Amino acid sequence: MSNITVKSGRLICVKNTEVPKLSNANSYYWAVHVEDEDGCNERCILLTEKELERAEYRASRNKEDLTKKGFLADLFD
Repeated sequence: MSNITVKSGRLICVKNTEVPKLSNANSYYWAVHVEDEDGCNERCILLTEKELERAEYRASRNKEDLTKKGFLADLFD
């Protein structure tokens, strides 16, 4: 997985490399690099499949709050 090109806003499946025995830890996570609106404060966050599903559900219930990608952002994405 080290040969993956990381881009802000792209979900990347990463294997949990230290799953303890007899653990209910997930075997993988979804990593995404995000940054503030002004391009600062970049960080990487890890989400489980369940957390992604909850976020998608929240977005489906609050469509009025969703952001829209501009034409140029979509073109160069």
